[in-house]
Amino acid sequence: MTLQSVHGTRIQRLNDLEPRKGRYVFYWMQQSQRAEYNHALEYAIQIANALDQGVLVGFGLMDNYPEANLRHYTFMLEGLLETQASLSAQGIKMIIQHGSPVDVASALGRNSSLIVCDRGYLRHQKTWRAHLARSRPLVASYRLKVM
Repeated sequence: MTLQSVHGTRIQRLNDLEPRKGRYVFYWMQQSQRAEYNHALEYAIQIANALDQGVLVGFGLMDNYPEANLRHYTFMLEGLLETQASLSAQGIKMIIQHGSPVDVASALGRNSSLIVCDRGYLRHQKTWRAHLARSRPLVASYRLKVM
């Protein structure tokens, strides 16, 4: 599924499955922790509109992110709360859950038509996305490249 306002070269399918009948489009927010200028989120919204569904945004908050300290977590949580408020003003629900990001995404994406995620550049982020694409066999997954 490709939509006009998102350039096709930015979209990378993570598996070959088609969207299924679900209750919403799930956007797994991890790298791009913002509501504005977020192409993956915009793509998820466009697909949801085309399917006449809502969008659910999910973020997995882990305890031991590599090289993160208390200041990093404080800054990130403050930003995530702002993002959550901004999304809420647009009628989009955002859930921040404690746990492994890929486990949180898998659980929150369980009842979705498809999953959209942002691009992760680090090895562990790439591994998470590949794992989700394999472990959620009923859900089509897309990743958007930031250019």
